[in-house]
Amino acid sequence: MIKDKDVLNKEIINDINLIGMFLAKRDLNQLSCDELHNKYGIMKADIILLLGNSITNTIEVVQRTFKDGIANKIMVVGGIGHSTSYLINNVKNNNKYKAIETKDKAEAEIINEILINIYGISDDDIIIENQSTNCGDNAYKAFDMLRELNIEARSIILIQDPTMQLRSDASFRKVWSDEDKVKFINYAPFLPKVKLFKNQIKFENTNIEGIWEVDRYLSLIMGEIPRLKDDEYGYGPKGKYFIEHVDIPEVIIEAYLRIEPILKKYLDMRKIV
Repeated sequence: MIKDKDVLNKEIINDINLIGMFLAKRDLNQLSCDELHNKYGIMKADIILLLGNSITNTIEVVQRTFKDGIANKIMVVGGIGHSTSYLINNVKNNNKYKAIETKDKAEAEIINEILINIYGISDDDIIIENQSTNCGDNAYKAFDMLRELNIEARSIILIQDPTMQLRSDASFRKVWSDEDKVKFINYAPFLPKVKLFKNQIKFENTNIEGIWEVDRYLSLIMGEIPRLKDDEYGYGPKGKYFIEHVDIPEVIIEAYLRIEPILKKYLDMRKIV
């Protein structure tokens, strides 16, 4: 374990939280009909779209706000991907969801079962896409499915794992770039925040069902910044062009450069211990 106080300090924690907040994109201060009306002039979105991820708290956020009238339909998008095993473990470890069958099921199918059987949402209110396997594929297959079903959506609320909220927005903006009348409204379901406790990095968020292990969270946020860039290694227009351009403030780049070698050392040391 890293013991050097000059390595893990409050400044490093502040940098981690700065990056975490940047990735957890929110276009609304709170997810409510009043907030929608105040900012966008609508009382209800056409669709609240939950992208498959491992954090069961995202399901709770969607079902609660849907029942409050936030949208006309729920769409759940996600096949079997890198987060599926984590979602399955979180479902199995949640007493509310222990009766849910997860074997050989896509993320969207698991989430759909929870929405219907645990939260009592009608299957008529849910659209499922269960074949997409990554962030860009989510956007493509969601677009194709809505077109195939002849569903016209002008306002779509995107809900995703907070580490991937910003990239998901950029993916949807790219795929739907010709649909200029569609408004994507982002709402990261919670804002991750860490603290330093006895020379270890811990979450301040203690009430989020299915939240990542801290080490996985650190790995995820460190992987996101390079992906968001437009350079030859990134996913932006001047790189692999999986996503639309993302403005990355200089303070975020500086924070990333400061913490990247330190977190790499921290995570490597934890693997040894």
